[in-house]
Amino acid sequence: ETVTTGSKADQETIRLMVEPYSEDYARDRAAVIKERLAKQGIGIFLTIYQNPDEHWGRPFIEGITLVLRVLAVVSLLTSVILVINTMTAIITQQTDQIGVIKAIGGTSDVIARVYLAGVLVYGLLALLVALPLGMMGAFATTQTLLNLFNIDYETFQFSTRAVWLQLFAAIVAPLLAALWPVLAGAAISVRQAIASYGLGGDFGYSWFDRLIEKTAERFLSSAYAMALGNMFRRKGRLWLTQGVLVVAGTMFLMVLTLSNSVTFTLENEFARREYDIKLRLIGLQRADRLVQLGQQVPGIVALEPRYTVPTTVLREGEQVKDTAGLGGELTAVPAGSTMYEPLITNGRWLRPDESGNVIIISKDTADFNDVGVGDVLTLDLGVYGADDWLVIGTYQALTADPISTDPIYAPASAVIAATKQANKAVEVLVTTERKDAAATADVMHALTNIYETRNMDINNFVSRTKPQDREYAGNQFGIVTSMLLGLAVVMGLVGGVGLMGSLSISVVERTREIGVLRAIGAESPTIMRMFVMEGVLQGLLSWLVAVPLSFMLARPMASLLGQVIFETDLDFAFAYTAVFAWLMAILVISTLASLAPAYSATRISVRQSLAYG
Repeated sequence: ETVTTGSKADQETIRLMVEPYSEDYARDRAAVIKERLAKQGIGIFLTIYQNPDEHWGRPFIEGITLVLRVLAVVSLLTSVILVINTMTAIITQQTDQIGVIKAIGGTSDVIARVYLAGVLVYGLLALLVALPLGMMGAFATTQTLLNLFNIDYETFQFSTRAVWLQLFAAIVAPLLAALWPVLAGAAISVRQAIASYGLGGDFGYSWFDRLIEKTAERFLSSAYAMALGNMFRRKGRLWLTQGVLVVAGTMFLMVLTLSNSVTFTLENEFARREYDIKLRLIGLQRADRLVQLGQQVPGIVALEPRYTVPTTVLREGEQVKDTAGLGGELTAVPAGSTMYEPLITNGRWLRPDESGNVIIISKDTADFNDVGVGDVLTLDLGVYGADDWLVIGTYQALTADPISTDPIYAPASAVIAATKQANKAVEVLVTTERKDAAATADVMHALTNIYETRNMDINNFVSRTKPQDREYAGNQFGIVTSMLLGLAVVMGLVGGVGLMGSLSISVVERTREIGVLRAIGAESPTIMRMFVMEGVLQGLLSWLVAVPLSFMLARPMASLLGQVIFETDLDFAFAYTAVFAWLMAILVISTLASLAPAYSATRISVRQSLAYG
């Protein structure tokens, strides 16, 4: 732990190590030290508790690693679907060869081993490429993230566990994924192989198939009706293709919804802050002098000095655990102040004429210690003594900084009565005429210069403008959003590849059907439109599923990431404009993915179709 004394003239920082470390034990030792120093008239400005096994930036990294884990799992599942689609395509194209092998005495076991051996070879080749690339990528990513905390990382290391997982993903997962299409293809009989390219398969036997046919015949032209029926002909393959497209759409909508929710949350939080600059001073200063000097700076509309004092919160003699890195801080709110009113989750905020020992504490601290409105807590103010205070409300604040104080708001009159520190302040809240980043930064710089020339030192660690706070909070989520959006783009591309493969298989399976259409006069543009429409219909179906699914999943995901990064739930704001953006995107993806298979279908002649079998 680090303890900084409150005396400016003899300011000292005491660093202590407790063994064995535990948060409760560290807080207990800090309380003893504060009590002893208080008896000697030495106040404690702030106390930082730091787990020696955990870095202060861990919450930020945990948000990144959470997204990376999701990305890894989704990538693996996507790869499995691609393997299934690819093996299905290969076996479909080679069905006649399988029939020939069976006819000359080949067994299902031999055929299955041949295809699985091919899968194993491809998996090993992928491993040879992916393993070194993954190690180098992980090393570079680690360096980038650690550099954000000014930590140099030059020693190349790799995780044995990660290597084993990559071996599983490259060898075991493809083999397991290929089992279904390989075993199904190896089990086909000679008769089935010869008759595999039929004119309709088993479509039309179920009630669902008949419903699709009737709907298509009623509302669509014959070519498009056939495209709709063909889409549901191989339902297993359709669900696999839809799975990738639906996941891509859901991820895209969720990411933009999360980004919207972050923006909405930040806008709501900063709308509650009427001040544009917060300056923290080192040591107590005269409040009237701060106002007098501040009035010399052009561009300032209002300036409000505030007095705060570090506090230890006790309940029935036992210390209450706060949820901030710098501990609790009693903040004196001037009567009628409108500079900042946090989001009240229970109880009420201070009235303009509020007096007496009443406080508003953070919701996290209240929940963590089972404290409610109406409870009485003891605030130990060190050299100023201890007194009982009534909890009249709890608030929820956005905490983007893992090292921050846990403000406890109280009427200024009550704080002055408890500390006997009238006309004193340790921070200044400033409202400026212009709200842009450059203007507020200029005012902050000018105000800092005026104060420091009068030996009023500024704590630059916690002094910031509102635009800086906004940017800092947004950057906390920016990396996560970029990663998720990148994943959604990859999923969309993979979905397009999967759709292309599915339609290519469909072209092979319907070779004779295409020949019949040719024989009765169907032209190439008609056949091409039929297959393109089938791809577009698959894209539309995935969009219809992804929209409600993303709406259901985005809210809990926003809550989870909000807790990980900001330690609070995000204000949910669904990205309705993204719904139409993804509709346009999926139409483009499905159309482009359909062009190659559709073009190959137009190249099939009647003679070629009759040569199959």
